[in-house]
Formats: sequence, C-alpha cells, structure tokens
Amino acid sequence: MSFLSELRRKAAPAARPIRKKLGVVGRGRRKTRFLRDGIEGIAMELRTTTNQHADILREFGATVGEGCSIYTPLHIVNADGDFSKLAIGDRVHLGGDVLIDLAAAVVIENEATISMRCTLVTHIDVGPGPLSARRPRKTGPVRIGAGAYLGAGVTVLHGVTVGEQATIGAHSLVDRDIPAHATVVSPRAIPLGGG
Repeated sequence: MSFLSELRRKAAPAARPIRKKLGVVGRGRRKTRFLRDGIEGIAMELRTTTNQHADILREFGATVGEGCSIYTPLHIVNADGDFSKLAIGDRVHLGGDVLIDLAAAVVIENEATISMRCTLVTHIDVGPGPLSARRPRKTGPVRIGAGAYLGAGVTVLHGVTVGEQATIGAHSLVDRDIPAHATVVSPRAIPLGGG
C-alpha cells in the first residue's frame, strides 16, 4: 500500500465530520448550478464527483437505497427537470461510465450489479428526418431485478425487464425481457484462421 493510500485510510475517520459539514457548501453550490443550468448542470456534476453520487441523486428526486457503490463518471440523460424517474435499491453497484436514459422510469432493484460502460435506454427517437414517419418515438421503462448482473458494456433497450438474479454477459444487447435466474450471452469472437 502506498504512503498516500495509507495516510488516507488513517485520516478517513477524522475527516468524515469535516466532510459532512462541508456538504452544506456543496449542496448550496449545486442549488446555484441547478438554478443556472437546470438538471443538465446537475447531470454534469455526476460525471465528475468522486464520492457523492447517491447524495446528489437524492437531492434532485431519485430514490437511492443504502450501501450503494456508484463510480465516476455516471451519465444521466433526458431527465425532465429532476431525477424522480430513477429508483435504485440497496447495495446496488454502478460501474464507471454507466449511462442511464430517463425518458421513462428506470428501476434497479436491491443488490443488482450494472458493470462499467453499461447503457440503460428508455426510448428510441430517430429525430425529425425522413425515418420519423416509419419509426415514431417509443418509450418504455427499464427494470433490473434484484441480484441481477449486467457484464461490462451491456445495453438494455426500452421496455425491457431483466429478471432477478439473471446474468447478462458482457457486450450483450438486451431487446426483450429476460426471465429470473436466466443467463444470456452475446456471440463470442470466432477465429477465422490465418496467421
């Protein structure tokens, strides 16, 4: 363990009360940013903060349980004025670079793991171009069941429920409901020969 890591570990108990008192300053600064930049400004805070994700999400309407580990950066898009469409249970793990689309509700139940670079998408919208007549905007909630595991880079599309304790392999595209306790994986790379 490096000297600085050891120093941080020993200083942490003494620093907690100071950090708690300084939290008032952070909340005031975030309220000012919210007045200036709206919820998009707060979403930017979630991309850079190192240890206050749960507090910030709660401050702006999300339900966040106890004992969660949420890593930087956390990307939240399409929040309509606040984060009230997001519900995170107890002891949930959100890895770094997770993207959550709040065009519709997202529920992540207790003890679920959302690994790094996962994407939870609650809508499809091709925009105002020529495809809009054939592909109208669709939204739907996403639910990740209790104890489910999403490997690195998984994308869950709108309207999908991942059942409790389901396992989704890395880089899978989940476009339909997954039953509880199921295991889903995407195709593996296949060597084609050569040298």
